[in-house]
Amino acid sequence: MGLAVLGSLLGIAVTLLTGRVVGAVPGVVDGRPGAMSVGAFGWLLGALLVVFVLDSMRPAVFQVATLIMDAGAGRAIGTGITAPLLDPRRIHHLEDSEVLDVQDRAKGKGGFHLSQGLAHLPWLLASRVTVVGSAVLVGVMFSWWVAALLVGSTALMEWYFGRLIASEIDVWWGNTEEQRRAGYLFDLGMRDAPKELRVFGLHDWLVKRYVDDWTAGFRTVWARRRRNTKGLAATGAAHLLVNGFAILLVGRAALRGDVALTEVATTVPAVLAIGQSSNGFGVVQVRRGLSALRAMQQLPEIIAERHPELGTSSAHRVETMPAREIRFEKVTFRYPGSDVDVLRDLDLTIHAHEALALVGVNGAGKSTLVKLLGGAYQPTSGRITVDGVDLADLDLGAWQRRVAAIVQDFLRFPLSVTDNVVFGAVERADDAATLARVARESGIDDVVRRLPKGWDTVLDKSFAGGVDLSGGEWQRVALARALFAVHAGAGVLVLDEPAAALDVRAEAELVERYLELTSGVASLIISHRFSVVRNANRICVLADGRIAEDGTHEELLAANGLYAGMFRLQAERYVTGPEAVDA
Repeated sequence: MGLAVLGSLLGIAVTLLTGRVVGAVPGVVDGRPGAMSVGAFGWLLGALLVVFVLDSMRPAVFQVATLIMDAGAGRAIGTGITAPLLDPRRIHHLEDSEVLDVQDRAKGKGGFHLSQGLAHLPWLLASRVTVVGSAVLVGVMFSWWVAALLVGSTALMEWYFGRLIASEIDVWWGNTEEQRRAGYLFDLGMRDAPKELRVFGLHDWLVKRYVDDWTAGFRTVWARRRRNTKGLAATGAAHLLVNGFAILLVGRAALRGDVALTEVATTVPAVLAIGQSSNGFGVVQVRRGLSALRAMQQLPEIIAERHPELGTSSAHRVETMPAREIRFEKVTFRYPGSDVDVLRDLDLTIHAHEALALVGVNGAGKSTLVKLLGGAYQPTSGRITVDGVDLADLDLGAWQRRVAAIVQDFLRFPLSVTDNVVFGAVERADDAATLARVARESGIDDVVRRLPKGWDTVLDKSFAGGVDLSGGEWQRVALARALFAVHAGAGVLVLDEPAAALDVRAEAELVERYLELTSGVASLIISHRFSVVRNANRICVLADGRIAEDGTHEELLAANGLYAGMFRLQAERYVTGPEAVDA
């Protein structure tokens, strides 16, 4: 901003000195009495040269300063938006429409990004300095009422032009549906579904659909722009007439001898500088940028106000829990914004050092139960206790470090194999012995040996030297991540569809091996394959938001209830005939 203001001041100085030089030339050349001496003229020329050189050097320095500011602003904006969203241990706020709206405004949705507003702020300030400085020159050298007329015309032009631009932007950002569709199609064509698009021959359809949706999103903008054209042309013509009128007045005064050549040579460039200082686009960008800044500053307050954090500290030794059990006591839960209870008065006990399997049809609430266990959500009613202590009263961050969970949609980090495993307990990232141990236990050691850079291989083909793994290999990596967390001290292991990409026998063997390796912790296993869960210490059936059945595999088959029916139905897919019942 200082460099931008300096540029405006240097520009005004160039205008003033140029006028003085031009006005002094005839007297110096003709040697008129009272004219500027040659020495003084030389000093004046030297001053103009110095100012001109400084003004010429400034853009290079300004560009470097702008790059530094952009980098710093980008980092500050990134942390300013992501940190408040990542800090809470629960995730209710990520589904709160008001929080999401503030987040969108902070990111620049609805206009311009904060960094764009910051980039235009120096230019806007510089234009203001130019207008004021040039108006002073016009007022002093020629006429104050002409200076006021020029400033008023420029301000009106800037205000009206900014209003028209803002209206076009509002129309564009109002077409969110078309934008989302076009953006979805673009991502689909670029990276999301390359194989299916080619197999089904959807190339031409995709391109045409993208163009149609993109065009539909812009039609209203084009219509608004056409409506704005007449007003913009009229305002621009009026602005040009005012500037032309001012120059005409200066010329007429010069012909009459009312103003000297110095005043003419100074006033005309100053008039043009005022006329060219209209910056309606910059005004809009700065205003939108300030709106994004206010939203970014409000984001932590909105989250803290609407979703206060509970369980941020505790006198209990969370690092030793659970020593006895985890209990769900009359737990009811519905997702934010929903009026349907996913869980209803659910009672469940998970004993320490026990392997508990949870089965049920899709949508029964199994994954929801895992989210509640990990503290991502709070129960709508009821409570969850750990060794008799309400989970809401524990240090939630410490408790979450006690839970090692592999969920169905586990993250596949586009990072090295090492990072993908040690993220289970990143504070132990340098523990090479544990890393090697979990590689053997999970069966990924052979996979790592085949990779071009071993543990340092990036698991993403879009990076140089990177590779991609098969679905089964990825699930072994995810399970290694969970094991790493267990060896680092986690006390609860959650396997939510832990190896669905493996065949039935491989998955059953893998889960059985994991139960042996993690016998010292409480384990919760969720799987649709009953052959995987049959060896668990207990099996619970989740139906209609409650635990409908609880027992061992043999006990539940003997009860001939929901579990037995689902088990026999699944068994019939693999064998036929009377032996299906005994499978």
